[in-house]
Amino acid sequence: MICMEKIKTIIKISRPVNFLIAFFAVTISYFISSSKPVHLIELILAALAMSFSFAAGNVINDIIDLEIDKINKPGRVLPKGDLTLNFAKILYIIFIVLSLVFSASFGIFSILFLASVNVILFFYSVYLKKIILVGNFVVALITASALIYGAFVSGNIAGGVIPAVFAFLINFIREIIKDMEDIKGDISKNVITFPSKFGIKHSLALILFLTVSTIILTIIPFVFKIYKIEFFIIVMCSVNVLFIYMLKLLYQSQALQTLKKVSSLVKLNMMIGLIAILLGK
Repeated sequence: MICMEKIKTIIKISRPVNFLIAFFAVTISYFISSSKPVHLIELILAALAMSFSFAAGNVINDIIDLEIDKINKPGRVLPKGDLTLNFAKILYIIFIVLSLVFSASFGIFSILFLASVNVILFFYSVYLKKIILVGNFVVALITASALIYGAFVSGNIAGGVIPAVFAFLINFIREIIKDMEDIKGDISKNVITFPSKFGIKHSLALILFLTVSTIILTIIPFVFKIYKIEFFIIVMCSVNVLFIYMLKLLYQSQALQTLKKVSSLVKLNMMIGLIAILLGK
């Protein structure tokens, strides 16, 4: 029983949803970009490499943010005391090793790519997240890198560029929303984010600008015949509708529950967008 509880706690601190999103992103990018027969083992190894890198990033972020999370996220594993700090540090190292071991199947560039992701995520947690918008930019960039990595493994990096741009923009939006969620704890610990520095009104304006820009950009691949009509239909009838609904919710209320709901919608929208690209390639 104790062993099972420990496993559940390890899964929880690794953020299983984010783990699966990384796995999904690499997988979708591989299919979007590949012009060769799918090698299932190759695909699984690549997806696991990126997923464990993301898991490592989540663990180090929880380690660094322990005091802030006691205010913002008291239900998380470390603030609750479900895992010790030392165990979390060991887990962080294990996840990094796993990401590098799985990446080794694809050569030195693959190892360097995943090593770079791990280093950037570390510096993000320690330094970069404290710089207004820079931390948000880095997280969005790292998320987008999963699409580039999947395209690299497939043998066609260029095929992952448009999906990566889409993932970058939508995750940048989500990062601002998450900072709005955490504004109370960030202010109490003198962590300067865009919402804590400029307020909710300006944060909403930034989200509006980024969302409208993303909606406009989703039309371009169809106009230039990069993707087919299937892409356009899904984007116009689902992705962009969700974007507009998300804005409606945000402007109606900035309550914590609303922000959490919108953040989940943004995640869902990224996955729908990637499926749209896959079906319309």
